[in-house]
Amino acid sequence: MPRIRLPGRTDEYIDFTLTLPKGRRKPDSLAIYLHGFSSHHRGEKALYFRDRFNEIGAAFLAFDHRGHGNSSGRMEELTVTRNLEDIETVLTSQGAGFKHRILIGSSMGGQTAAWYAARHPDRIAANLLIAPGFGFLERRMSDLGPNGLEMFRTEGKMTIKNEWIEATIGWALLEDGRQYPVKKLLSDYRTPTLILHGTEDEAVPFEDSVDFARQSSARPLELLLIAGGDHRLTDHKENLFLTMQTFCKRLGLL
Repeated sequence: MPRIRLPGRTDEYIDFTLTLPKGRRKPDSLAIYLHGFSSHHRGEKALYFRDRFNEIGAAFLAFDHRGHGNSSGRMEELTVTRNLEDIETVLTSQGAGFKHRILIGSSMGGQTAAWYAARHPDRIAANLLIAPGFGFLERRMSDLGPNGLEMFRTEGKMTIKNEWIEATIGWALLEDGRQYPVKKLLSDYRTPTLILHGTEDEAVPFEDSVDFARQSSARPLELLLIAGGDHRLTDHKENLFLTMQTFCKRLGLL
């Protein structure tokens, strides 16, 4: 099980998988998959994308954010800043030598990919975002209201539960999240981007992606709404890949 140790923190590590196309030396393009909240890098979509990107000659890198999967850390210590540190650690360790680095972010991974690209536009050639949670934290604070926020702050943690997950987050996630408002992201973001979002997404409303596409100055920026698609879009993974492949080919990345 390959692991990357975080610099200066030998007790913290990131579990990852890097696969190269068969019969080829290091290719020009590396696709990096960023999983969603309370998920991991060996999910159905990630494994499907890995095989398909390798088939068309690209390398594929996926990893578990700390607090997820087989990486170290606790979910209650999750923050956007920590996720960004994870990407930086993984790319520094495994991403050197590739001409093009493409981020594929699902839900929380989409938010993380967007912020990383906004801060390091020279390092990322394109973002492919699946139901990106651009405003997840702001929406959560709004949904809780003043009383709910005060209870969360007092208790220091809160459990999130739906049909797919049950996970406990810490107050630090919201405190840290104040540094990452959508308005600030929109002002800084310039990376070529494809957004894919289902119209029946009950976790992240597709309208969030529509609003982002309308307001962002990034070009090219394409948005595909998938009729009847849920948050995960696992049943649409073939269409997701073909759309991503076409977008990247037009940019000369594949």
